[in-house]
Amino acid sequence: MAWAKPKIYYETMLGSAGSTLTAGSTAAGDYSAAYIHNWLETNMWKAANVNDQVITYDAGAGNTKTADYLVILGHNLRTTGCIIGLQASSDNFVTDIVNCFTAFVPANDGVNGVILKEFTAPAAKRYWRLQLSGSPFGAVPYMTLCVWGSKTELDYATASFDPYHQEVKATANVTQGGYVAGIHTQYTERKLDLKFNDADSTLYGKVKAWWDSHGLKNLFIAWETTNNPNDVYLMRPDEKFSNPFTSTSTFRDISLSFTGRKE
Repeated sequence: MAWAKPKIYYETMLGSAGSTLTAGSTAAGDYSAAYIHNWLETNMWKAANVNDQVITYDAGAGNTKTADYLVILGHNLRTTGCIIGLQASSDNFVTDIVNCFTAFVPANDGVNGVILKEFTAPAAKRYWRLQLSGSPFGAVPYMTLCVWGSKTELDYATASFDPYHQEVKATANVTQGGYVAGIHTQYTERKLDLKFNDADSTLYGKVKAWWDSHGLKNLFIAWETTNNPNDVYLMRPDEKFSNPFTSTSTFRDISLSFTGRKE
C-alpha cells in the first residue's frame, strides 16, 4: 500500500499585496470576509441571507496567482446544503472561466473536521472566486477559515510518530482520601512531531520558506492524504526553529513539532 508524504497548507493568495477580497453578502455585525484567511478560529465570515454566495479574489492589475488546494474549517456548509466550487479567470469571469474541480457538497460540517480539496493547478489567473450554490439554503452559511493556494509536500519522516497523539486539558478534583470527586474537561490538544534525518537542501528550503513567510501562525497539516484523507489538522508550530547540519555539513536533521486544538 503506497503512502503519501506529509503536506502542509499555509501558502495562500488571500491577503496578498494589492489584492482585494469581496463577499457577495455579509451579515450585520463583525463578520468580514477578511476573517477567512487570518488563520484564527475566533471570528468568521457569515452571509447575510440564504441565497447563493460568492467570495471573489482579485490579485490586482498586472498580478496573477495559482493554486492547487482549497481548505475550509469551522463552517455549516453541510447542514445548509451548500455546493462548493472554486473558479479562476483572466477577465473577471466574462468569457474565461476555469472550474478547478467538480463542485461538491461536503460530507460534514466544519466542527467534525477539515474540508480539504486538492486539484490540478490551472494556469495563473488574476481572478478567483469561491461559489456556494444550491440555494435556498437551510440556514445562513458561515465559514471560520477558508483559504486556497499552493500546497507544500514534505518528505517521508525518518522516525516514528503518532498522528493521533492527544492530551486532554482538564482539572481533576480529588478528595483527601484519593477519590476522584469530579473532572472538569476544558479541551483536547493534538500533538504532531515529525523528524527528517539527513534531509537534503530541497526539503530544508521548503521548511525555511514556510518558517520565514508564515512563522508561528496556524497552518493546516495532513500527515498522509492517500489512505487517511480526513486527517487534516489546524495546528501551530513550536516556537523553536533549529535544524542543524549533520557531520557532513551538507544534509540537515530537521525536527518539526506542531500543536493544535482537537475539533
